[in-house]
Amino acid sequence: MIKKSLPVFLSLCCFFNVFAQKAVYQLPVSSEVTISNPAFFYTLPKTAFKVDIVVTKTSHIKGIYADYAEKLLGVTNYCKENSVSFHVKSFMVTPFTVPDEALQFVVEVSAMQMKNNFISTLYEKNATSPFHVSSTLEKAHTDILPDFFKNYADVILQQTYETYTETKIIDGVVTQVPVTQTKITTKSLLQQAQDAADYIEKIRKNRYDILSFSQEVTLTKDALEYLVNQLNELEKKYLELFTGITVLEDIRETVMIYPKNGTALLPLCSVTPNTGFSQSMSPTAAYNYYIQCVPDTPLNLQVNFREANTLAKQKQKNGYRIRKAIPTFVSLVNLEQKEKLGIFPVYQFGLLETLPPDSDDFEIGKWGYIY
Repeated sequence: MIKKSLPVFLSLCCFFNVFAQKAVYQLPVSSEVTISNPAFFYTLPKTAFKVDIVVTKTSHIKGIYADYAEKLLGVTNYCKENSVSFHVKSFMVTPFTVPDEALQFVVEVSAMQMKNNFISTLYEKNATSPFHVSSTLEKAHTDILPDFFKNYADVILQQTYETYTETKIIDGVVTQVPVTQTKITTKSLLQQAQDAADYIEKIRKNRYDILSFSQEVTLTKDALEYLVNQLNELEKKYLELFTGITVLEDIRETVMIYPKNGTALLPLCSVTPNTGFSQSMSPTAAYNYYIQCVPDTPLNLQVNFREANTLAKQKQKNGYRIRKAIPTFVSLVNLEQKEKLGIFPVYQFGLLETLPPDSDDFEIGKWGYIY
């Protein structure tokens, strides 16, 4: 019985030897390794986090007639100088994967695989990557000043008239003839401020007349509300020329974070009240933000009997290398405060496993980038 089964066993061993990939080598390959058959390459993924940060910029902008606010309108609560401040509004984390340049492999195929067009089929099945890759957001500058406030400071021209006399000889008689000359001059800032203050007074008088029903035409409730709202809005715009305005602007920044095994805190950014966002950390700890990644499974528990056997039998198990992602708690840390951002799978915290060489049915394209 043993003699009859031995040839069958040997035939099966030969079959698996020719059908399975010959070997998998991690790059860079040592000079002692010679690859004679066709080969393909793959790279294992690693996890990265795209952190979108929204910083609110608060700008207090002095009005162009601020120096005359108290004199012309009696207003004392107004912006006396321009100022800017920043504060963090929100953080959002999005995980994605990129090739891990430290885990690249070359796979030498067998003669049977060459005959079955294994590499061509592999490339066709993995023409598009199964992993998600994201890019940073482009930021565009927008003008946040209201048009009325911005454009009212343009040069304001006015017409002035000068009257004088010219001496002319008419029919032999010397006569003084009056002449009027028109000139275009620029109003001074005080004149512009006085005009704006006068217009504010006119708006207030018109609103009073409407509310006191001084007009001859009776207005409906909707028409009355509309006119009063329009006058209120117009008065607000002119008052801002004296009191100044406060503008809120959301500035969006994107930072890429790559978790590292054994690294407790990953520097993210700093946001200071005076200078705003920076990827450099501030000397003041209260302005610094970090990303903390804590694996759900302690890493030391992964070094078990299976891994020890893998190291002992590395030569016998020269098949594909893979790495599983480990669920990881991701938090935002600022001083003693910690905000949980979510649980995300992180490849860097998984152990590298070596599969047996007879793994042709194993879809390596689901575990790495094929190229």
